[in-house]
Parts: sequence; structure tokens; C-alpha cells
Amino acid sequence: MAWKKVTVRTLPNNTTLFETMTDESIAYIQTNYVDTGKRTSFAVTHDDDELVYTWTSVFADEDTKNEFLNDSTIKAEIARRNKANTDNNITTEITVDEEV
Repeated sequence: MAWKKVTVRTLPNNTTLFETMTDESIAYIQTNYVDTGKRTSFAVTHDDDELVYTWTSVFADEDTKNEFLNDSTIKAEIARRNKANTDNNITTEITVDEEV
């Protein structure tokens, strides 16, 4: 069964920007997870005030989600990005992490 993970990030104000993943990391994810069908969908939405953003990823299954999160390249990039966001008072909450 497919696995869905939803992460909500909240900005402290409209002048704070998210730290995003590098182009190299995005290309790595495309090649190793999207093109191979391991991550089957990805979407980012936001509220009307553009303070609350929701990232939704769907993976082929739970094992694939775990592979993605434990991939050393992705893990290092997530840690870098999350530290920068935390340093800018951006909060992160995983609201869904389940089989769909």
C-alpha cells in the first residue's frame, strides 16, 4: 500500500523565507525517487496568508518512505534545511504519516 507523509511548516511572519533544498538535492530526489516511482506524488500548498505551508509526499510504500528518509544524501540535506528553518523560528509538524 502507498504511504503518505504530510509536513506543515509555519512561518513567524510574512518577511521570513523558507530555506529550501538545494537544486542538487532536488535533482537527486528526482533521479532516485521520482523517476523510479518510489515517490509517486509531491505537492506544496499554503494558506491564504502564506504563513502555513503544507508539504505532502506519497511514496510507493512505507519501506520506500523509510529508504528516502534514511538516504544519507537526503538526510544530510534535510538536516541542513531544517536547521536553517529552525534558526528562523519556522516551526515544523508532521501531521500525517500513514498508509493510504
